[in-house]
Amino acid sequence: MQQINIDELKTIQLSILDYIHTFCMKNNIKYSLCGGTLIGAVRHKGYIPWDDDIDIIMPRTDYEKFCSIFNKNTEHSKYKVLTCFNDKQYFQPFAKVVDTRTKLVESYNRPIDKLGVYVDVFPADFLPDSSAEREKYWKKIFRKRNFATVIYQKKNKNEGLIKRICRIALFYLFRLCPANFFAKRINKFATKKMFSSSPYVACSVFGYGRKEEMPKAVFESFIDMPFEGRKYKVLYGYDVYLSKLYGDYMKLPPKNEQVPKHDFKAYWR
Repeated sequence: MQQINIDELKTIQLSILDYIHTFCMKNNIKYSLCGGTLIGAVRHKGYIPWDDDIDIIMPRTDYEKFCSIFNKNTEHSKYKVLTCFNDKQYFQPFAKVVDTRTKLVESYNRPIDKLGVYVDVFPADFLPDSSAEREKYWKKIFRKRNFATVIYQKKNKNEGLIKRICRIALFYLFRLCPANFFAKRINKFATKKMFSSSPYVACSVFGYGRKEEMPKAVFESFIDMPFEGRKYKVLYGYDVYLSKLYGDYMKLPPKNEQVPKHDFKAYWR
């Protein structure tokens, strides 16, 4: 297989994002650039120079609609959405839109055969109304999220000897479970109670925990913003969102942190 270089990778990612944007506009689905991609849009008008991926976020109802109808579209069959509900090998609790002409190999210990160059798609869920209930919510979902990593990650460099031994033992034990087992449970927990009257939302299935808590007004309207010579949707409240997650997001990190955050290789199939 021919390996894909970083410039080709970004071209493929942008093509996926172009299609997602067109699809969402056609089907009245709300989305926004998020995470480092949103910092890139605001600070660099494109990718953060050392970044190598694209992230978007959707309110849960839009996310569910997107995931349920995207693969039924035949205009561009080369793009498919992967979720823990449509692929037993897919162990992440959020979706990826992949280019099926490509193959992407990550450093995890459990492969996903259908994984290709992708754009990550995250859901934003309502949270409980009270601070005390939100604290309980985060503790419960973090336990599930931390436990879920064992399904695909045999080693974690930040763990001590006892935890490392337990992780390895559980990793092989969980080989008896479908890879999507815990990801499905995380999503079911996050959507078990729809706190639609709550003033708070967050991407709780993945991410930074309580730093992700946002006023729901942040997600209620969207504007266009330039990114790599194109225009995509971003949260109207992007400053609140980015400040909450990253603090002074306009300030560049130290040189030693200006490195790609992912460990993968991409190929043409």
